[in-house]
Amino acid sequence: MPTLVRLVTVLALIAGTVLAVMAALVTFVEPVRVPVSVEVPVPGLQAPTPAASAPAEEPAPEAEPAP
Repeated sequence: MPTLVRLVTVLALIAGTVLAVMAALVTFVEPVRVPVSVEVPVPGLQAPTPAASAPAEEPAPEAEPAP
């Protein structure tokens, strides 16, 4: 039983430390806001390019006649 109590105590101390660090970050750190602009292409509005189509199949090589 003492080992279980020790384990629970250590886990509670670790959880308390994590919560204290999170509370300190919320209190003392102010986020910096900057404008962000990202262009997102819309594939439906763009004209299809020849490279985007399926590649053409190469013709089969001609077989030599058997002797």
